[in-house]
Formats: sequence, C-alpha cells, structure tokens
Amino acid sequence: MRHRLNNLILTLIISAFCLPVSGRQDSIRNRLVLSDGSVYNGQMRLRKPYGTGRTDHANGDVYEGAYEKGLRKGVGICHYANGDLYLGFWDNNLRAGEGELQYSSGDVYKGSWRSDERNGKGVYMWADGSYYSGEWKGDLRQGTGLMCWCDSSEYRGSWANGLREGQGEFKSKGYYYSGSWLKDMEDGNGICTMPNGDTYKGQFRSGAITGNGEYSFANGDSYKGSLLNGMAQGKGVYSWADGSVYDGEWKENRREGKGQMEWGNGDKYYGEWLNDVPWGEGSMSLADGTKFKGTFVNGVVDGKGLVEEADGTRLEGVFKEGFRTGTFTVMDKTGKKIRTIIY
Repeated sequence: MRHRLNNLILTLIISAFCLPVSGRQDSIRNRLVLSDGSVYNGQMRLRKPYGTGRTDHANGDVYEGAYEKGLRKGVGICHYANGDLYLGFWDNNLRAGEGELQYSSGDVYKGSWRSDERNGKGVYMWADGSYYSGEWKGDLRQGTGLMCWCDSSEYRGSWANGLREGQGEFKSKGYYYSGSWLKDMEDGNGICTMPNGDTYKGQFRSGAITGNGEYSFANGDSYKGSLLNGMAQGKGVYSWADGSVYDGEWKENRREGKGQMEWGNGDKYYGEWLNDVPWGEGSMSLADGTKFKGTFVNGVVDGKGLVEEADGTRLEGVFKEGFRTGTFTVMDKTGKKIRTIIY
C-alpha cells in the first residue's frame, strides 16, 4: 500500500509541473472563482475543473489532484485547514479507494475508503504507538482485526461498531482471555489466566466472572459452581489442596446457607452456615467416631444438642460456646437412660 501511495504522490508532483505558467493564456487551463470564494487553477472543460488542478477553498482547505466534471475523482492530495493531510484516491468529491490520512494529532490511517469513510482493510496508528490492523466499516472497526496498545496489550478477534464483539483473544501483562465478547467486555463463555496464576473457565458477564464456571487457584484449591462478580455465589463445590471439600451454598465468597463440609482429617459437618462458619442447626461427625447434632453459633456448639460417642453412648443437654453446661442425660446406644451428669 505504501508503494502505491508513493506512486500517487509522484504522479501529483509531475502533474503540478504540467500546470501553466502564471499569466499564460490557455483555453483548457484556466482560473475559476467559485461562488463561495474558493479559487481553482488548472485544467477545465466546459468551465468546470476537468483533469489536474488545484483548489484553494474558502474554508482553508487546499486540494491538488485529479478532477472530472467539476468533482474530485482519481488521485489527489488534500491539506485540511485543521492540519490533517490526505493522500490517495477520490470519487465524486469523496475519499474512495486506497488512501492515507495523516491527522494533526499525529495519528495515521492507511487503507481503504468508501464514501469518505474508512471501509475495508486498513491500519490505524495512534501517536502513542498503539495500532489497529484489520477490517473497517462506516469509519469504525468492524469484522476481524488486531489491536495492539502501547503497553503491549493486544486483542485479536471480532469487532462490531468499533468495539470488541464476538470471539476474540486478549493478552496483557499476566492476564490472558480467550472467548466471547460483547460491547468491548468479556461476555459469554471464555477462559482466562490471572496475573497471580489463577485460572478460570466458564461464563462472563459485562467483563466480570459471572455465571457457572470452574476457578482453579495457584495454590491448588479449586471452585466449581455459580459465581457473581468473581465471587462464589449460589451453589458450588470448593476443594482445598489438603483434601477438604465443601459442597453447598455461598454468598460473596463465604459459605452461607446449607452445605456439607468434609475436612482433610476426616471430620464432617452438614447443616446451616453463616459468615463462612457453621451457624444454625447441623450435625458433625469427627474422625474418631464422635457425632454431634444440635445448634451451632459462630462455628461452635451452642444450645441444645446430642453427643454420640464412638461406642454408641449418648449425652443430651445444653452447650455454651462449645462447653457442656448444666445437667446432661446419659443414654446407651438404644436410647435407654443410664444416668445424669451435672457440669
């Protein structure tokens, strides 16, 4: 593309040398003052620009290049009053075909044009070093393309209305995502790797981990279930690296609701949870065979409860902050009362 544009510039320079010397009379080459005050110098036919010429527009723009029937058509250069510069093809006064637009900001676009808009394949380079190379429609990134930012982040995939949309892959320092996009954000099914080494595979919504998925932590823990804004929410299973497993309900990354926990040492609890600890009605089985059924508060037995020893002996009474208090009834494994104990 650069080679073709350089040839265009050379063509325009040669054409400029063919313009008449000031003061020379020529029936084809002439000077024309337009109704808005713009001034045209160059080739004409039927008192309209036709061939090569230059127009100094009243608004400060200057165009040098090809005309046909009074309109820009073919190769031309336009110096805009705002400092922008366009070199390339024109059709009916509009940029059309291959061309390069150099913005006064330092940005540059090289590629295809249609009806004065970026359309087709092209490269847009920002002054800060970022660039986009890919497809355009209606002056916006549309189709497939590669976007590279000045911080070395990059996105490769589908675009719609200037935004990342569809399937695409994004890479930045320590972060990787591959999957579905909507309105410039991760949305739908995808996989990602976090800077800390954690990985996730599942659903996203509006750029956040939301929906069902599987999150694997760098320390060996994992979670599989429902998430909201990157946190366990709803039902899910959390597995610790030491073999402990919780299967139940979650709220904002905390065990809350009903669930079952099995620790790596063999202890088990099933019941109600609050603020990440057993709280409410539940039952616990210890690895040594001891069982408890009753009320928990802040992770410890508190209130009425029943303890069953490994040999089947049962003790029923009231606990306070994990300790037995008051009178306890002792029963054998059949439920027959043996004695009472006062604590």
